Amino acid sequence: MRLFGQDDRLFGRDSECARLDDLLREARGGRSSALVLRGEAGVGKTALLRYARSTVPGALAISGVESESDFPYAGLHRLLVPLLSERDRLPAAQRAALDVACGLADGPPPEEFLVSLAALTLLAATPRLCVVDDAHWLDPESARAMAFVARRLHAEGVVLLFAHRPVTDDPTLFAGVQVLDVAGLGRDAAMALLSDVVTGDLDLTLAEQIAVTTGGNPLALTDLGRELTSDQLRGASPLPEPVPIGSRLEAHYSARVRTYPEATRTWLVLAAAGAGGRVEQLLTAARLLGTGPEDAAPAEADRLVSGLPPVDFRHPLVRSAIYGDAGPAQRRAVHDALATATTEPADVDRRAWHLAAAAVAPDETVAAELERSADRAGARGGHTARAGFLSRAAELTPDSTARAGRRVQAAGAAMVAGAPARALLLLDDTDESRLTRPQRGDALLTRANASVNAGVPHGLRDAAAMCLAAARAFGADRDRARVAVIQAIQHATTAEHLGSVTDPEIAVAARPLAGDDPADLDGLLLAGYAAFITDGFAGGVPPLRRAIAAIADPALPDETLLTRFILGINFCNMVWDDPTKHFLIQRAEAAARRTGALHSLDIVHFIGAMTGAFLGRLNDADRHDAAGQRVRRAIGITAEQEQVWRHPELVSWRNPAGLRETLPHALGVFEMLHLGGMHAVTRLSLAVLDNAVGDYAAARDGLLGIVDLGRPLRYAWALPDLVEAAVRSGDRQTAERACADLDLAARAGGTPRALGLLDRSRALLSGPGEAEDLYLAAIDRLDDTLSHGDLARARLLYGEWLRRRRRRRDARDQLTTALEMFEEVRADAFAARAGQELGALGESVRPAGPVADDTILTPQEAAVAILARAGETNAEIAAQLFLSANTVDYHLRKVFRKLGVTSRRQLRDVLPD
Repeated sequence: MRLFGQDDRLFGRDSECARLDDLLREARGGRSSALVLRGEAGVGKTALLRYARSTVPGALAISGVESESDFPYAGLHRLLVPLLSERDRLPAAQRAALDVACGLADGPPPEEFLVSLAALTLLAATPRLCVVDDAHWLDPESARAMAFVARRLHAEGVVLLFAHRPVTDDPTLFAGVQVLDVAGLGRDAAMALLSDVVTGDLDLTLAEQIAVTTGGNPLALTDLGRELTSDQLRGASPLPEPVPIGSRLEAHYSARVRTYPEATRTWLVLAAAGAGGRVEQLLTAARLLGTGPEDAAPAEADRLVSGLPPVDFRHPLVRSAIYGDAGPAQRRAVHDALATATTEPADVDRRAWHLAAAAVAPDETVAAELERSADRAGARGGHTARAGFLSRAAELTPDSTARAGRRVQAAGAAMVAGAPARALLLLDDTDESRLTRPQRGDALLTRANASVNAGVPHGLRDAAAMCLAAARAFGADRDRARVAVIQAIQHATTAEHLGSVTDPEIAVAARPLAGDDPADLDGLLLAGYAAFITDGFAGGVPPLRRAIAAIADPALPDETLLTRFILGINFCNMVWDDPTKHFLIQRAEAAARRTGALHSLDIVHFIGAMTGAFLGRLNDADRHDAAGQRVRRAIGITAEQEQVWRHPELVSWRNPAGLRETLPHALGVFEMLHLGGMHAVTRLSLAVLDNAVGDYAAARDGLLGIVDLGRPLRYAWALPDLVEAAVRSGDRQTAERACADLDLAARAGGTPRALGLLDRSRALLSGPGEAEDLYLAAIDRLDDTLSHGDLARARLLYGEWLRRRRRRRDARDQLTTALEMFEEVRADAFAARAGQELGALGESVRPAGPVADDTILTPQEAAVAILARAGETNAEIAAQLFLSANTVDYHLRKVFRKLGVTSRRQLRDVLPD
């Protein structure tokens, strides 16, 4: 048992210390790790951090400070201060973002993940220990940045330790980071600590009772050991009830402080309220209140505080107890004095916060100052702080109209900060009758987006309707009305048939806002949508193409591209424009990486995986899916939170065990969440699988629930599957109607893929004299497209037709090629169908053999290898994959070993394009 003495309170922490020793030893060997020490107040987390620091000289160490929790990036700035002189090594975008976040330069609000990447690059440059105590008091931006760093460490020799009390509103903050739950001491260790603290006699039976009653909490044991009377320690008098542990410790400290002289209490409240401020400000405020450090003697004697300013509270609970027990009038007086003493320009936000805390009634002057602080916080990327400043400003606003407007602004800031539930609460507290029409529009847009993101029942169903109401509220403000209608289109595209608004209703709202100026992107998007919904393929394709050309303009700013990207992809789907869709995905991926917009990057990879699956480019789909998983781990979404049906359109090609049971369950979930788009994609995926395995009637029935025969629109690209399913199930009438719709859509689109699929579908309906020419035309057209899957399926259908015509050699050639194409992308369901056809020709088809595990690259290694093959440096790869350069080097060495190469140049020979 480790007995470090009463000041360290590390009695009985052998296993915890051994865990820390292991991490630090592994770091000396080049491995990085992060660990959250989680436990209740007083359990000894700080002592464990102190132990770790004692073994590694020069560690970076900070503690979260509650009074700084409203100031964006305050904690991260303090942690990085010793490293800021090295920020010249950062990529330009990361350097600019970090400088703005830390207040070192002016600039546009930085993307949070660019700031996080900059912190990762600086912290991972050299092996080191980083310690963050009281992480629950970090400002949200710093906490998220540090959690991001913790998740991306790998092979830098860095150890990042957090002490965290589970009191934050975000239980997922440290998702993906190892957690060590620090519990109370065992009986023997607790009794040993108590014996060490007590100076007189101690009854062992009583000591055991105290150990059990306190749950082994070291802080409670230490306090009790020093405070119990000799009679209590000998068992002659009863113990206090209830024993002060956990939350009762705070009440215990409050009762102690109430016994001090008034000057002492005033000094302690002032020190608690001014924590994190400048020493001279604290002393000036003390003089205004008639107190000073000399009045701290009683608290110092009780070991609650120590040191001249800045005052060191024995434990955060002591500070919390002192401030919480002070009366409202005393707190206001203290904050008023601190506001008076806070005069430095750099502390203007702190002064505003003190003025707000000192206010006894609504005060427009203070509210306006808070609003200016909100603007400064937003300019630094501190959207959580901006929401907090605006919310408090609203509370202090005397005018009811201005108060309502500030609440709407606060809700918008909360939404940008990723706090949709808070945004909804702010809107619920807003008197809508006091809002102007534009403010009502802002409130409706925020409510629509917050309802969707917070998972409010029917939130997605009604989101488009709220956006249309917002557009009406904006009235003559054409630009804002356009934004509202575009958001309505985006929500309606997600909800589709499960939404409360139809496409024609949105088209009516879009048409008067549309435009035809090539430089007017939003006008062109609205024009294309309205024309397609109203006029179908006959009149809608040309406006759609103009909108696609505008969004594919290389000069389009990254931010605009990322906000309109999904609409561009949907428009490309409508007109069968796969090359432009592929270009948009590549460009959006580069833009999201360049700007550090990880949530946007996750969406890009999601759409990239879906696009790859629809085209049968399953290796591309796998790459996007793996990259998306890496992004989600960086954001903090763990593997346990992933949906097994995230990409039904991908897994349906492979038909893994249990898929038939999983996908119907997914349909129920999508219906409940009003995710009509994913509901339709899942039904389409099941139909593709049914076609692959020969259950054509089921495929036909499923597809008839998706397409609208006689009016082909959004799902025209599902018509080729419906033609095949209907023909093979003997429903020629449905097949002919579907083919007629496909003819209209494909000729309007006019792309090689559209026309190739039309030829393939017509071949299925044609007699022997025409079918072969149509199959060959389909193969010829599809061979010049991105659609690997459609080409392979055309060869499969042609091979099946040839076999039934008893042209065995020709059939064998087509079916063998189809099988190879399916196996190349592991399209197991269709590969099995091609294999059965070859088997009917007497061919022996062997399943593809397994690849040796020691030659398989992990998704991370593959991503590193591809970029290294293209000539990217380690630093450039690190910036793209959200890793450190050392981690890239670690993965690259493993790639070299697995592939048997020794240089990047050799990667070009062993890795395919």
